[in-house]
Amino acid sequence: MEFNKTIAARQSVRKFTEAQITDEQLKAILEAANAAPACMGQYDHLHLTVVQKPEILAQINAAFRKAVNDPNIQVTYGAPTVIYVSCKNEDEEIIKGCNAGVVMENMLLEAADLGLGAVYLFGVSQVLFANEEITKLLQIPEGFRTVSAIAVGTSADALQERILGTDKISMTTL
Repeated sequence: MEFNKTIAARQSVRKFTEAQITDEQLKAILEAANAAPACMGQYDHLHLTVVQKPEILAQINAAFRKAVNDPNIQVTYGAPTVIYVSCKNEDEEIIKGCNAGVVMENMLLEAADLGLGAVYLFGVSQVLFANEEITKLLQIPEGFRTVSAIAVGTSADALQERILGTDKISMTTL
């Protein structure tokens, strides 16, 4: 896919079919994650956790519902795959955010290029970090914390064509 078409295809999808992504699609998304830049080349400060087991996804949704006191919320939006990005605790918050952000963007763009739906999940990571039971369930390595996540799968609705522009973000040109 042409790069600008990939960017235009990238959108937040919050409703997925139950169909699991293929091993080839997962591999491509993980390769894209590994192609992202890391601060000072410290890739050992990053960790990915891929969750595809429905029973674990159900536990994550239940823990989030309990944490935010909302019995109806489904934080993974029914996606069959969720990939968590964790960073070393010792890193400054801005470095964690930047490292996770570039990994997330690469995964989101790869998902779009593959014709998959995806959504950037931020709040779920903050809740998970505070939930020791879920952190253990996800086997987050000692000394790491979840920073963000991507929910990915086949969109339940047709993806919308978007036109790229420069009108969303304020700008100064000097």
